[in-house]
Amino acid sequence: MKKIAIAGVGGIGGNMGGYMTRGGQDVTLICMSWKENAEVIKKDGLTLISPSGEQQTVRPKVLFVDELPQVKEKFQVLFICMSSNDTVKTLNIIKPYITEDCWVISPQNGINEDLIIPIAGRKNVIPCVSHTGGGFVRPGVVSMHEGYYVIGELDGKITPRIKELAEMLRLVVPVRISDNVMQARWHKLCIAAMVAPVAQIYGFEHGFLRGAFSHEKTRQVLARFVIEVNRVAGAAGYPLDNVETIKIADWAKYAKFPTIELGQQIETAGAHFPGNTPPGIGKKGNADQRKISFSSEMDHINGYITRKGKELGIPTPVNDLVVEMVFAMETGKIKPGLANLEKIIKLTDPK
Repeated sequence: MKKIAIAGVGGIGGNMGGYMTRGGQDVTLICMSWKENAEVIKKDGLTLISPSGEQQTVRPKVLFVDELPQVKEKFQVLFICMSSNDTVKTLNIIKPYITEDCWVISPQNGINEDLIIPIAGRKNVIPCVSHTGGGFVRPGVVSMHEGYYVIGELDGKITPRIKELAEMLRLVVPVRISDNVMQARWHKLCIAAMVAPVAQIYGFEHGFLRGAFSHEKTRQVLARFVIEVNRVAGAAGYPLDNVETIKIADWAKYAKFPTIELGQQIETAGAHFPGNTPPGIGKKGNADQRKISFSSEMDHINGYITRKGKELGIPTPVNDLVVEMVFAMETGKIKPGLANLEKIIKLTDPK
């Protein structure tokens, strides 16, 4: 049995580690920044709240980051479940405690393999695209959303280690093995780049992302995002077939001519997004999550698309403008509202 480390014990890492522990895996949770979380889990265990609201408590091994020197046997599998901003720092801290051939897996938003490969080595990196989510309720308590993971090798081969990793992760949620996981990564990046920022600049509360699919103006902006991200993804070698089950050609049609029929299809496609907050998550948790999502992660999502576009010669006016708006909101220069969407529609041409 492989020794597994999970760096970051929030909604994603806590659930992943908790359910794998329940399934009999040798898991150590590593709290990188909040000592109280580690202390509560050591004392009371980790409580998992399922999508249906059922609760159970497991007792995984857990360390605070300054306890890493206590590790006697190096980890063979490492999941990085931190904010993208902390990826490099986290990996450099834990690197002395992992084997030379340790699998390094990022279920984070963004395409963080570009950050991980120079440190861990290309042969050790396994992309994991997370189409699930979780909430950090309080120290020692996390909640889980339904969903699935997509995993695969960078070269597209279906290897024994991919099958082994799939069995581990199926203890958490269903797993799909892909022979083009980086296309799946770009698909998820597109969703992350468009939905949460559009909800933010319009004024939907975090946890009501479904609303971004429910209004004509927001759908028009989402469509512009899809067109733009697909151009960059295609130039990178990973053109998208669809986004949220809607074909790229239909997104392009809606960007130019927002028909009622296509609008209904897009609204239906977005119905799986949260219509309210996960079990046990209160207003303070939502505010904290907004701060994480739009301050520290935006540079690794929308910012990544902008940088990649410049590298490949693809203009990214929608991403550029939305990034500008979100940071202007955080500094109080503009307020959320319909005017922001109208400005994007006016200034970006859906060619």
